[in-house]
Amino acid sequence: MLQGDWVTLRPFRASDLPTMRAWFRDPATARTWGRDPLVPDDAFETDLAGRFRSFDRSGCFAIDDEHGTLVGRIDYEHLDPVDRTAELMILLGDPASRGRGMGSDALRTLIRHLFSDRQLERVWLTVIAWNHPAIRAYENVGFVREAVRVQDVWVDGAWHDQLVMGLLRDEFTERDSQLAAAHP
Repeated sequence: MLQGDWVTLRPFRASDLPTMRAWFRDPATARTWGRDPLVPDDAFETDLAGRFRSFDRSGCFAIDDEHGTLVGRIDYEHLDPVDRTAELMILLGDPASRGRGMGSDALRTLIRHLFSDRQLERVWLTVIAWNHPAIRAYENVGFVREAVRVQDVWVDGAWHDQLVMGLLRDEFTERDSQLAAAHP
């Protein structure tokens, strides 16, 4: 488990599957990930059996709020031990948890782990260009826009651009130290 200021990142449990399915069946939530809300009943069992339990090159964590309630998931994939990079993904599935700083706290918590414990130098993510709340949250953590992948995802019957955003260890460490000093 990884402990943030307001959230806990923990391995997924089988009992989390119905909640996760419900998130992805919600059209507004699925849309932010560029996915179709039609999720098969066994959609996450393969992940639970494999990727959710493999923390070598990928990791997937449940995000619990301060009361221990499942509110989202955060993942890293494509951990490259030579280049020391990984791709991040986050979803706050519970609409009531959005806009409260939990996503930023979850990101900072996982990024600290990846930079400190896994010795990464860079993390990156993609975000659909119209998802302004997510973009602001990523920028608040320290991510910068690096590129635009034009017409990269098909959502709601149309092509949409995605932004590639990245964060370097030194930039995050400096920013994280400043935040800690400002909020002891």
